[in-house]
Amino acid sequence: MAYWAALFLVLVVGFAMELVTSRKWWRYVLVSVLAVILFAGVTVSDFFLRTVDTEVWSGAVTDWQHKEEWDEWIAGSEECSTDSNGRKSCTKEPGHYKHHDAQNKIKTSDNGWFEVNESMDGRTRFTDRYPNSTAELAKLFPLGTPSASTHLYVNKVRGSYSLFKHSDIDLKDYPELPEYPGFVSEVLHVDRIVGAVPNKRKALEALAAWNTELNKAVPDPDHPGETKSWKQVNLIFVNMGTDMPQEYGYALQDKWQNGNKNDFVVSFSPAADGSMRWVHAFSWSEVDMLKLEVQDYMTAQGYGSDFVPIVDHVAQMVADQFVRKQFADFDYLQIELSETSTYIIWGLEMSLLIFYMYRCIRTYFRQRRRMTYDY
Repeated sequence: MAYWAALFLVLVVGFAMELVTSRKWWRYVLVSVLAVILFAGVTVSDFFLRTVDTEVWSGAVTDWQHKEEWDEWIAGSEECSTDSNGRKSCTKEPGHYKHHDAQNKIKTSDNGWFEVNESMDGRTRFTDRYPNSTAELAKLFPLGTPSASTHLYVNKVRGSYSLFKHSDIDLKDYPELPEYPGFVSEVLHVDRIVGAVPNKRKALEALAAWNTELNKAVPDPDHPGETKSWKQVNLIFVNMGTDMPQEYGYALQDKWQNGNKNDFVVSFSPAADGSMRWVHAFSWSEVDMLKLEVQDYMTAQGYGSDFVPIVDHVAQMVADQFVRKQFADFDYLQIELSETSTYIIWGLEMSLLIFYMYRCIRTYFRQRRRMTYDY
């Protein structure tokens, strides 16, 4: 709480300085307001940067909208002005047409309406010539096509993850851990299988379909007439590499801070003989038994020659058992100001106080000199 002392110091010392010098209370009020603004700005920014996180939602294409190109007539105008001699001059802007390109929009269950400029495979750029109708656009984005989008949310755990991390893992010892798969391409896709797996293209397609199913809209029993995401979970697989120590799974969990609130992450390391050396699942799920059963299944199944059956089986287990933890359960966490922000507050507040004291003392001595001259 030492950062609060910086603000109180400005308020108390500033009041004392004004009391014994010129007593320009408007100046004290102005400096006090500025001190509060600086304090609030740094603390709010610190909280935002340390708790705001990104999660990826899964959904499906549900609707389309095509609007043909059109030309808008802009009427001409005339502007006149009169100079100091009373002479009038006018400038005329002739009427003209303004061209508007065709618009193509799709609607997904996870991200609502948004504009698209190319086909899903990225090979066809949309122009005024194609597509020319909603039906043609629908052929390029079939109904039910899996989609993904990124969204911000407040994650208090992110600012306090040291409470949950593995005490015997130092991330500096694992510099080559993969980054979280949070990039969503312009064709609605996010690669949720990190690393190489057998038959990866088909496995990615199967996983995208399952994540869409796990997040399908279902009636919300708590809000009649409304819908909600069914399981509110995305399944992610991470191949950490052949014959890697299991500590890499724990390190990945710490680097990704146990994943986002809607993630179920399965990390694994296959052995050279085709078996699984280890499997480590992590999630904020309320059902810990699910993680153990997934680990047991994949260990018994082995790496195999096709990853699609593994995706299907694990996804079905998640569909049957997963219960997402409500992040409201972490409201008890108190996010203390970071050390860096504490230094910034002290630097800004002390700079303001020194400048304020300088102005007060200078004004005081100026007034004393005037009084001496008048005498």
